[in-house]
Amino acid sequence: MNVSRRGFLAGSALTAGLVGLAGCSANDAGSATSDPLAAPAADKYPIEPDKEGTEAKWSSEEVRDGWTRVTNNDGGATLGVADAARIIQVDGYAFRDMDGDGKLSLFEDWRQSADDRAADLASQLTGEECIQLMWHGGVQGVADRPGSKVDANDTSLLDKGSCAGVSRLGGNEESYATVIAWINNIQTKCENRPHGIPYICSVDPYATLGIPSTVGLAPAMDKDLWRKAGMWIGRAWSSIGVRCELGPQIDLYTDPTVARLNGAETEDPALARDFTRAFGGGMQSTWGDDDATDDQGWGKDSVGVMLKHFVGAGAIEGGRNDHGDTGKFDVFPGDNYQAHLIPFLDGGMKLDSKTEQMAAVMPNYGIPFSEDAEYGERVGGGLNKTQLSILRNAGWDGMYTTDWGIITSGRGTENMTEQERYRMMVDGSIDQYGGGFEPDEVGYPVYEDMKKDMGEDAALERVRESARRIFKLMVHTQLFDQPYSDRDTAKAIFTSDAAAKFASDCNDKCVIMLKNAGNVIAKGGISDKPKVYIPQVFTPSSSGFTGTTPASIASCFDAQVAAEHFDVVTDTVGDPSGVPLEGETEAQYQEGDIARATAEDLADVKYAIIKVKNPQDAYDGVEGATGIFGAQAGDTITYVPISLQYRPYTADGPNVRQVSLAGDPADGKTWAEHGTESGVAMENRSYYGKSTHATNESSLDLVIDTKAKLPADAKLILIVDADHPMIFSEIEPYADVILMGWAGDAGPSGSGFNIPADSYARIITGEVEPSGLLQFQMPKDMDTVEAQLEDVPRDMDCYTDSEGNTYDFCFGLNWSGVIDDERTKTYKAAPLTKPEAEVKADK
Repeated sequence: MNVSRRGFLAGSALTAGLVGLAGCSANDAGSATSDPLAAPAADKYPIEPDKEGTEAKWSSEEVRDGWTRVTNNDGGATLGVADAARIIQVDGYAFRDMDGDGKLSLFEDWRQSADDRAADLASQLTGEECIQLMWHGGVQGVADRPGSKVDANDTSLLDKGSCAGVSRLGGNEESYATVIAWINNIQTKCENRPHGIPYICSVDPYATLGIPSTVGLAPAMDKDLWRKAGMWIGRAWSSIGVRCELGPQIDLYTDPTVARLNGAETEDPALARDFTRAFGGGMQSTWGDDDATDDQGWGKDSVGVMLKHFVGAGAIEGGRNDHGDTGKFDVFPGDNYQAHLIPFLDGGMKLDSKTEQMAAVMPNYGIPFSEDAEYGERVGGGLNKTQLSILRNAGWDGMYTTDWGIITSGRGTENMTEQERYRMMVDGSIDQYGGGFEPDEVGYPVYEDMKKDMGEDAALERVRESARRIFKLMVHTQLFDQPYSDRDTAKAIFTSDAAAKFASDCNDKCVIMLKNAGNVIAKGGISDKPKVYIPQVFTPSSSGFTGTTPASIASCFDAQVAAEHFDVVTDTVGDPSGVPLEGETEAQYQEGDIARATAEDLADVKYAIIKVKNPQDAYDGVEGATGIFGAQAGDTITYVPISLQYRPYTADGPNVRQVSLAGDPADGKTWAEHGTESGVAMENRSYYGKSTHATNESSLDLVIDTKAKLPADAKLILIVDADHPMIFSEIEPYADVILMGWAGDAGPSGSGFNIPADSYARIITGEVEPSGLLQFQMPKDMDTVEAQLEDVPRDMDCYTDSEGNTYDFCFGLNWSGVIDDERTKTYKAAPLTKPEAEVKADK
């Protein structure tokens, strides 16, 4: 069709000779080429648009979400604009005039490579414009708690120049339209800014489409399944405007007590490597089918992964949360630091997709600690130039974004100003500071200091490097060409039967059967709706990142699913009799509001199904801390152990470390002030002799009491929703069957994920054969937990149950017994200790 647009209205008709070349483009020499999509040489820009009358090789349509979709012929890029006048035509094709100058710049030309487009735009920016890009904050208008309303008109940070932020919206099948309206409004404002630089909307990992979280996916040990999971999640997120995942979290959790273990996958380097390759490749590529086999590389469904946390966040001394000062030291007593590089160097840099490498990386909070500073200055990962140089020296040219708030929290630099920390961060090759937007207060003053120290040209070159890397992610994820979202695409994905079927299959394959005494679980083994006791459970109130959750009482196994398969007997629940939460008027439940079924009530039941969480430690390593991530100013704290058992635990065994490996300098200075000095006296953070307990000890009592009340021939089926390894010796003897599924980190969106009840029901009734394998060791007792080295995987003595099976890494049962297949042959090999390539770090 012939279409007139701004920019080529003023021209005259083309000569007959030029019209004859309408299907051709210029190559680097300026002559005709048979490839209609060949990119012009760099020195041809800026290019004037076609003159009026040139045949248009594109079509457009108005999308009901308030923007225009432009489709180019011959496999050219699909574009999206809020203002149709932003479209210009060159060589018959349509392009977005991002900078509004009426001409085609190289960075606007989708025929050019991502590297060249990113470099071209970066070269045009001032230092101050680059500094504005070097922040990745909280998204304006997005509340931090689920259910909060979004003010789509709140664009205050955007109006100040913000170009990236993390969304807490958690778009799903119910909320996708709201999320899309919000992000389209953001991108419309960006379209009208200088250069038209779009917005990177990112999310923390959260449950999507019913697919298990990454820790839940790991037991499948199936690279095809992981790749397809990444594909579906990427499709869902890209459809609502998300172009970057702040994850997956690929830390090796070689210490089983570390607080954030349930956000990752495994303790084993090879398993983490393969998961990263498959899942990351699945998310970053666009796939032409639902089997994740037609790899089209970067495209319309692509979401960049930001692998985290580089590096060593699974080896925290004391297991405490590294968001807080109390958990800031990563330790490597087994001299196994390089093993923790494997998921990044051998995984993220060798993805199973045409996208090849991870788009971004988030350094960790923790200080990689050694007395001789062999891992660089003893400062947080986002400030540690030596550690950051490892990926750069390996050839990685992606975007570094720090974990949130690192320039406000010290991490070995407590006596520095925020500006000094920001400079340290930039000098280490960081591209974005995560968790804020303060160019006026921090960024611009630091840039002025850089110009004084380095010279104006060198300072400009440095910040343009970060701009280029940021732009490359934007180009790869289509933001330069099509930053908008539409409800029809999102609805098709969130209501997809294929996605739902895949999610169901995933959940079935990720259930681990640890015990099956008497072959209770067998093909068609439990049928005809037997009478089953399913108790009610009490959950106390809790506070976290997403607010306070009131106490509750509910069936421990989904009542609706249970009713479909079993004749259910349960407990009686009275009215709530507990004290209301602060500021509330309604009474809360307490455990005494449950009247338990008696032995007489259970006289004719054939099975009991009890679903519990693994032991939930009361203090997470710090008693007296008032903050959810550790101590706050004014807190009087005591370091305590983190327990993996239900009964109270005192850390006074022979393997408990009496003097911590790491701590703050005893002289009151910071580690940054000591630099790489060795032999510095330190505070002692040991918890020797201290005690802790589980908040859900009553779960163990429930299992014991139920077993005592059951008829002698009734079988007790125990389901464990696990977020950490656990000590099974307390609870295993009372269960005939044990099934385990891994419960993912709730994350800031509050959208955690447990394996659903219908998957457990299909396995219990023999409809589906269990196939999951343990991705973590289950220790025999707390003494072996204390003996293990924080940085070394698979170094614990594991629990052996009454059936003679040991709950070691890669263990699992199916209908025939212990699983022995290609997966176990692959991953039971001795743990890897070093990446394939030589590790090079700047000192």
